[in-house]
Amino acid sequence: MTPLLLLSLCLQPGSNEPADAAPVPVIFDTDMAGDCDDVGALAVLHALADRGEAEILAVMTNSTDPAGLSGAACDVINTFCGRPDLPLGSDKQGAVGPAIVGRKASSYTPVLAEEFSHDAPPDAELPDALPLYRETLAAAADGTVVICSVGALSNLEDLLNSGPDAASPLSGEALIARKVKRLVLMGGHFPRSAKPEWNLRLDTPAAVSVAVRWPTEVQWQGFEVGAKVICGAGLKDLPEPNPVRRAFEVRPYMSGRAIDRGKPAYDQATLLLAVRGPQESLWTVSPPGRVVVDSDAHTEWVPDDGGRHRFVSIKGRPNRLAVLIDELMAVRGR
Repeated sequence: MTPLLLLSLCLQPGSNEPADAAPVPVIFDTDMAGDCDDVGALAVLHALADRGEAEILAVMTNSTDPAGLSGAACDVINTFCGRPDLPLGSDKQGAVGPAIVGRKASSYTPVLAEEFSHDAPPDAELPDALPLYRETLAAAADGTVVICSVGALSNLEDLLNSGPDAASPLSGEALIARKVKRLVLMGGHFPRSAKPEWNLRLDTPAAVSVAVRWPTEVQWQGFEVGAKVICGAGLKDLPEPNPVRRAFEVRPYMSGRAIDRGKPAYDQATLLLAVRGPQESLWTVSPPGRVVVDSDAHTEWVPDDGGRHRFVSIKGRPNRLAVLIDELMAVRGR
């Protein structure tokens, strides 16, 4: 019996502690290009939507892929999972941090765009993320939206800085305060980083701004969480063609490919946290405080009884999270 089949027999849909009864409205903000964990995270989001746990409001891309196909890769997954018409937006200015300089084209976005069905144009022709953010939030019920960001925080800073428009008479900060329930971020390292974390290096000024100014609850999931959760090897048991499997097949990792032995599930774990919240059986949550991001993208946790930030750590063995994520990533096409 294959590991994936055994996993599916052990974890039937709905068995792994779904969160609230009402679907969680989610905006997913992703740097879909460098690492295939973004593909895995979007697959997890669709799986949770299929279970009635999430409502996908929009998908945004937040950093520049030299291939210009980040949006197309998102649309491939959306189409494969039966939601081809989800709104897509991209950051037209692109992240500006040192992690962007000299960045190579994605190993997997051109492959997905060429081999799988989608109708997204190149990134330069996609709708701008900022007006789509404002339109999506304005149309949502107050205090309900969860934003999950797993890349540069450029779009979020643009939203904070935005003014009234046709979608809403509110400033960006006021619109966020009214419509967003919480922001869930993959970024940093807690309680203190020894070196700058990749996502925050993509646009450090934006990360500093969001850390200081964001007006709602913020849950931070640091690099150290995803580094312990190894997922993706079971995708080789999925029937072809499958774009999630394909992304892991072509993405170099260590001395081989991501699908060979799996790889850290930074973004998948963050997405699961965003939809299901910090389930007591899986997560330990810090007391209230605030995250300080310095000009070099280091992070430090500062306890503060009045702070709106918290960070999470894994409770128990990381393989329990890995089992859940592997099950949810194993999406079948429609």
